[in-house]
Amino acid sequence: MGMLIDGTWMETDAPPPPAAGGAFVRPESAFRDVVTADGASGFRAEAGRYHLLVAPSCPWAHRTFIVRAVKGLESVV
Repeated sequence: MGMLIDGTWMETDAPPPPAAGGAFVRPESAFRDVVTADGASGFRAEAGRYHLLVAPSCPWAHRTFIVRAVKGLESVV
């Protein structure tokens, strides 16, 4: 199976090389912008444009459902 590395899909089965000393170093997230109403961040808020993919079997997934409900985004996302 492949993986996304720096925005490019790489077909590889090899894991990334370990950091010095063998410790796991998590790469910095590529998603740092926010969705805004006017699109100033590059991501315009539009109904039906974004999809929330959540596995109900995941123990942390309930947080995304709660935030979506509290913010009233069920009909939009």
